[in-house]
Amino acid sequence: MASYMVWRSSIYSTLFVGYFLYYLNRKSFSFLMPYVIEEEGMNKSELGAITSSISLAYTISKFASGILSDKLSARIMFSTGLMIASLLVLQFTSFNSMNAFMIIMFLNGLAQGGGWPGCSKILKKWFLPSELGLWWSVLSTSANLAGVLGPICLALVAKEYGWRGAMNAGAILGIVWAVVSFLMIKNSPEDVGLQTLTDKDSQNNKVGPAKVQSSATTRDIIASPFLWIVSILFLLNAHISYGIMDWGQLFLIQEVGFDNKVGSAFMSSYSIGAIVGSIASGYVTDKLIARASKQSKGSPRFIWFLIMEAVNLLFIHMFRTEVNLETSQVFLLLISFVMGVCQYSCFSVYGVVAIENAPAHLSGTSHAFAGMACNVGVLLAGFPLTYLAEMYNWGVVLMYLEIMSLASVFLLIVTRNADARIGKSAKKLE
Repeated sequence: MASYMVWRSSIYSTLFVGYFLYYLNRKSFSFLMPYVIEEEGMNKSELGAITSSISLAYTISKFASGILSDKLSARIMFSTGLMIASLLVLQFTSFNSMNAFMIIMFLNGLAQGGGWPGCSKILKKWFLPSELGLWWSVLSTSANLAGVLGPICLALVAKEYGWRGAMNAGAILGIVWAVVSFLMIKNSPEDVGLQTLTDKDSQNNKVGPAKVQSSATTRDIIASPFLWIVSILFLLNAHISYGIMDWGQLFLIQEVGFDNKVGSAFMSSYSIGAIVGSIASGYVTDKLIARASKQSKGSPRFIWFLIMEAVNLLFIHMFRTEVNLETSQVFLLLISFVMGVCQYSCFSVYGVVAIENAPAHLSGTSHAFAGMACNVGVLLAGFPLTYLAEMYNWGVVLMYLEIMSLASVFLLIVTRNADARIGKSAKKLE
């Protein structure tokens, strides 16, 4: 047991740092946009086109990687993807052409797709079913931590070496950690001569998902109403979250009149909130699962999602209507913190809902489908929102995001008791 825990801890730590660098190299351009605008003179549409190119590729790649994750080595997927993505960031900074920027960012998005599917496959092998939700959420905070440290650290480097030097720094770290990941990560306990634990092996873990015997097919999964509900909610949540995270700082700088430091502080506060929200959501919703009646057909996690989405709606409205140059920065950072908590409380767990309610042999496909919807939401938060801002202003963009948040609340109210079984032929073992 001691050897098992040592291996698990080292692998989890490697995944945490590795996904931190995945995210940093995916979002470094977004973090550095104020400096890109100053140095390159890019307009909103050009920035949106670049961010949309990586989002489109990531959407395609993550969906394909999710399905392939049951056939390929998660260790190789994770480490190779990080290596290629980091090398592409180095290439990105060596060009000046808009077309080259878009092509390289698209390739970066393709390389990024194996990161989270690799993580999810390794987590399922090394962690007990009854603790998967919490540790899944904690691992997802590596991206949020990159969102906290990334804008600040990259901004410091950019002041001395420009935005290109800052992106190169993150890329070099990614290359080094890709090698570490290849050496440290093991796909499963069996790879190091250990047996996979079950909940019966732990006295402290009494609650786990029901064992499932199913002849469900991929068609059954895709036809499941609940998977579509989760996917639409995931799409809306990702659309809103990335809309705020990518463009909130430009609203503050270009429309309200704050300087770049306030914009970076806003993003860091948002990301701290996202970390808190992710961990709290994993813990709270696991407790809701444990206390739920066995006769309950709906997902116990939905009530938490409803509360978070409702509070999020309120704070997006406050961000749009109450923030001006006279606004206290403490109040501004509080707004961004709460939005981060609420948005990532849902964002970090929707994927778990897609996996835990699907037959075991198709859980990867279920997650890939929901994840694709998530990345469509991210894609739509790129160029479409910048186009809307070009046509009108960032205030109109925030009003639109407020409407999308209201739609999420409405959908959660209507579907809170929907049958959560994904795949019609799934049957619980007695």
